[in-house]
Amino acid sequence: MGSFLTGSVKTVSLGLIASLSVVLILSLESVKAPKSDPLFSRKLAAAELMRTSMGAVREERVRLGIPIDPALDPNRTGMIGSEYTDLTTTLGSLSSKRTSTNPNFAGAVIGMLYEAGVKPGGCVAISFSGSFPALNIAVLAAVHTMRLRPAIISSVGASMYGANEPELTWLDMERILRQRGILPYASSAAALGGIVETEGGLDGTGMGAGLRAVERCGVPYLEEHGERTIESDIERRMAIYNIVLGGSRPDAYINIGGSLTSLGTCPEAAMLPTGLMHRVRRCSKPGRGIIFRMGEMGVPVIHLLNIKRIARRYGLPSDPVPLPPVPDGQVMKTYAYPVLPSASAIALLCLLLIILKGRLSPASTSTRTAN
Repeated sequence: MGSFLTGSVKTVSLGLIASLSVVLILSLESVKAPKSDPLFSRKLAAAELMRTSMGAVREERVRLGIPIDPALDPNRTGMIGSEYTDLTTTLGSLSSKRTSTNPNFAGAVIGMLYEAGVKPGGCVAISFSGSFPALNIAVLAAVHTMRLRPAIISSVGASMYGANEPELTWLDMERILRQRGILPYASSAAALGGIVETEGGLDGTGMGAGLRAVERCGVPYLEEHGERTIESDIERRMAIYNIVLGGSRPDAYINIGGSLTSLGTCPEAAMLPTGLMHRVRRCSKPGRGIIFRMGEMGVPVIHLLNIKRIARRYGLPSDPVPLPPVPDGQVMKTYAYPVLPSASAIALLCLLLIILKGRLSPASTSTRTAN
């Protein structure tokens, strides 16, 4: 009987603690107030630039006569590709692609760059593919807003619903934005990416379409052959970053998507967290990707994959219809909890814990059991 009573007391006590904690949290949430965010102006500028850039790509898509399917792209962003073309390399999540078109993602990239310690005027190494063209634009908008010096290497291939239209690849989007004077950046080199692994798709036309895009956009071509040449491909990309940045160590490495050269063949690659990594887990294998090699150099890594998880982390909606305005989302707003109510809540919770600890101490429990 005594042990039953002790168990009941513990259950009631834990219930009281949990209930009070919930009440206090909800109370503090109701009284929190916006505070000044020193990064807000830059986040806002980057988000607006991303929105403008996507509008320019959409206009060019319409001019080229490439239809926008409202079933795939209900917000008509123009950033969602087909389910399959011969430039398609792997499976892809349609909802993730649509989530990435939120222009406020550029504000999230600004936040990650500052958290990584990147200062305005610094330099970054970037790996783009065609899988998430909207995120590529978000990164370039943040780079432009912070006046960073980028070294960019791109891949033409794209996963499902990415930039897989043969006449509107990621390289074409980059070129369009440069020609229109919106984002003045060009890739220093471009590879076919996963198109090599798929051998040009079902009809075998992907290789030719990718090569034509590289030539059309005037980007130096990187001939790569997947896992067969991965070590030399990685070393060559590292050398290009070094040359473009004038021998300076990048302040951050930004990777968008699941590029083989970025991830490499280490089993640890599958366990990499998404978003900002101040430190990267070790991998000693020769086929370790650029992410691991940058980590060895002490370079912070921004790894943009698993987009819905990143969206949740920064308070951005998943697969929103309609597209959110600018500014919107938790990342674009900073809140503070008032000091006195916060301190009072913590004190009250501590007091309850002290009282209940006395009631649940071994001495008091044994006394109640003996009686």
